[in-house]
Amino acid sequence: MTENITHDCNLTQLVFMHGEETKYEQKLKVTEIKKGDTYLRYTEALDEHELKVTVRLGDNFVKLQRRGLINMNFYFEEGVKTDTFYDSPAGRHHFEIVTHELKTGDGTLTVKYDLFESGVLLGKYKYTLERI
Repeated sequence: MTENITHDCNLTQLVFMHGEETKYEQKLKVTEIKKGDTYLRYTEALDEHELKVTVRLGDNFVKLQRRGLINMNFYFEEGVKTDTFYDSPAGRHHFEIVTHELKTGDGTLTVKYDLFESGVLLGKYKYTLERI
């Protein structure tokens, strides 16, 4: 049986690049779907565009998928280096992700990770999605 619940949530994304920190915040309606693993679905604003986002919470991993102007699939597993492709209007990029922290539970998802392209650190990120 599939159970769907909608929550009000805050999405906070911190980006550390070139010695500067940038913070992005949005209030969202997030639909939680329990179907084996737990899936979180929401629509994220990116400038004037909308991205459909699905987050899969598995055993010791999280998958973050965005679809729209940007198409990406990020796989996070604490202490593990993963790689992925990221498609945007600027073209296709191949990234490596090193996940430093992955916390789920109590209505909060936190992921701290580094993003690399061709072995070069592009930035450090902290993604937090929490129920309000």
